[in-house]
Amino acid sequence: MNIAKIIFSYFGLYYEKITPKEKILELIKLLKPIKSQFNLIRLGSENDGGYLVPDDLKNIKYNFSPGVGNYSDFEKDLLKYGIKSYMADYSVNLKKINKNFSFIKKYIGPFDKKNYLSINSWIERAINNDKSDLIMQMDIEGDEYQTLLSLKEDNLKKIRIIVLELHNLREIKNIFFYNIVRTVLEKLNKYFYVCHIHPNNTCGLNIISNIPVPNAIEVTFIRKDRVKKLRFNKSFPHPQDRPCSNNKEEILLPKIWFR
Repeated sequence: MNIAKIIFSYFGLYYEKITPKEKILELIKLLKPIKSQFNLIRLGSENDGGYLVPDDLKNIKYNFSPGVGNYSDFEKDLLKYGIKSYMADYSVNLKKINKNFSFIKKYIGPFDKKNYLSINSWIERAINNDKSDLIMQMDIEGDEYQTLLSLKEDNLKKIRIIVLELHNLREIKNIFFYNIVRTVLEKLNKYFYVCHIHPNNTCGLNIISNIPVPNAIEVTFIRKDRVKKLRFNKSFPHPQDRPCSNNKEEILLPKIWFR
């Protein structure tokens, strides 16, 4: 052990090589947003809990919302399109909910355990063998990575639109965490395009290998077979983007993320 490691260890710290710039750029490339033939519409609240999705909701039958907090504005807006919502979150108690909602007091994760239900069990029990398209809105505070990695491809391919909050992106400076995030995005990119991206302004911005990285971002995906016209989107923010919190300065998407 060299002297630097001894000193760091004494203070309960450690150091390692930061993920190189070219790796960060490769990850950003997996999140480059496209523009399709569908306009984006805002569903949910004006701030946290509101998301932009492609206006391609016709014939979607179900929505799955792992991680709902105390809000259901997004799910209420989906009802206008005849979409029934299944919601899950162990951290809240939703006692009075719309009859078209189904709520389970569980966290959603990669497998069944105390207070957790696996994402595959949840979907399969809810819709059985129904082949209808789904939408999924996932905000599970960092559990999204292992949960999405565990999602069966047959279930993944049923989802037409995914609204996903990616957390803890400051940690991609660590190559181990970087590889996990990249593997998740590569799995999603097999079937989906990114069609919108918006930094969460409550979580700040880090500089990693001289690249600005929002610590949390809201990402909307659309299944590739739905897209007939395709070009990269070079215009941000979207007119309907809103800060997640009005108490903090908005974080504009750094240009390197979309140009």
